[in-house]
Amino acid sequence: MKVQNEMTTKITVDTVQAAESVSAFRNGITVLTNSWKANGVAYRTAGDSLNALKSRYEGIGNVIELQKQKIDELKNRQEGLDRTNKDQANTWLKLEKDIQNATRQLASYEAQQKGLEDSLKNLNKQYEKQKKELDELVDKTNETTEKTIKASEAYKKQQIRLDETATAIAKAKSETKKL
Repeated sequence: MKVQNEMTTKITVDTVQAAESVSAFRNGITVLTNSWKANGVAYRTAGDSLNALKSRYEGIGNVIELQKQKIDELKNRQEGLDRTNKDQANTWLKLEKDIQNATRQLASYEAQQKGLEDSLKNLNKQYEKQKKELDELVDKTNETTEKTIKASEAYKKQQIRLDETATAIAKAKSETKKL
């Protein structure tokens, strides 16, 4: 009788530890999710949509890794169970349900990450296009500036010639009057 009580106690303690471990995964996933969501909001508020997307992408990547670990842990717990024993068979079924739920969540996270990856690619393409347009505009502005400077220099030279001509005309009139 005493041996049975001891075995039951150990099984109960292991089950409690198992539940605590799965709960820790659940809590960790919640914390990671809240973290990347908060970072995303902060970046969007600052008008930085690229870093908001990156933060979400990396955050979901971290959640995916933790979700995979959770699934592995659930599968490990399921392996040692004897399905011929009613209690262990029920535990196995509960773990199977948890594994299926976790696998569905994992697929959802992976789909979200894939969507974010596509969004990041599109945003990078848009960035490259806008950078090219800006570079072309800078080049045109530099060309226009150079032309303006050359025209300004030509104008100054012409102004000097005009002044010299006006001086020469005034001098010629003056000489004519003297004659």
